[in-house]
Amino acid sequence: ATRPGARSPPTMSPDSTANPAMDVDFQKMGIYIDGRTKNELDELLAAKKHAEITARDLYGFSCMHYLDDGPMNEAASFFGLSRDASVDTDAAPKKILDFGAGFAGDARVMASEFPGCELTCVEVQPHIHAAAERFTALVGASARCKHQCLDIFNEPVVNAPFDHLFSVLVILHIPERDRLWRSLADTLKPGGTAYVEDYFAATPLTDEDKAQLAGPVACPYLPSREEYERTLRDAGFVDVRWETMNDEWAPFVSERLAKFREARSRNVRVHGEALTAELDLFYSTVQQLFARGNLGGVRIRARKRDAS
Repeated sequence: ATRPGARSPPTMSPDSTANPAMDVDFQKMGIYIDGRTKNELDELLAAKKHAEITARDLYGFSCMHYLDDGPMNEAASFFGLSRDASVDTDAAPKKILDFGAGFAGDARVMASEFPGCELTCVEVQPHIHAAAERFTALVGASARCKHQCLDIFNEPVVNAPFDHLFSVLVILHIPERDRLWRSLADTLKPGGTAYVEDYFAATPLTDEDKAQLAGPVACPYLPSREEYERTLRDAGFVDVRWETMNDEWAPFVSERLAKFREARSRNVRVHGEALTAELDLFYSTVQQLFARGNLGGVRIRARKRDAS
């Protein structure tokens, strides 16, 4: 991917010949750099014993999206899940695919707090997959939160088909949208539902937008709303609800950056100067993108078409 400062901006168009999941450059994306979550876990273990750590304790540094546990709770509501262990005790657990699960913060909490579900976490980056699997074992959630490291374009997802799909701020990294959404639809049962949070081009992107997206954000392509909705329809999704999130996300990313900078001395102590600088670059880039207003954020709820 092109970095800010390159002589020419990226084209921001899908590449039909690339392997989207593996060709995107994540190396300068601070929140994905190997070591960040280990540093935070070491910090946690200095204050709390292994046996006392819960999925919620790991959530703050293993969850990489916006609005804290808001997306997880919205998805759980959409999927019809309940925290009440007495609800539908005889029903089979709902099978949920967490696509691009990252460090699986949402999946572990969902498995721990919603008894009527079981999660399969798919992640393409081996070091993140390995860390997520260790975190899940640490809190004793492995029975209902499974992990797979794979490229969905080339390998089958074990446990498919699923009742529900959950994916937050992941699809933006993968340029082959038509192929991706068809692959995701194939993992769902007919009538299965999808909860996705993602980026889109709210208005035409500037060269600066494109360079920042392709660089620190590892986002090489963004469709317009019209293009995105067409892709969903073509992949077999119906009842699509599109909720633009800029009014909530823009203040969140600004506050995130401010809090991170206020805690600079702590961050340098925990992560060192180099990683703190990478994280600051990432957080400030996202803040600038939303402040300019061309980048759009969206919460999508949709259903896979019933079998004919």
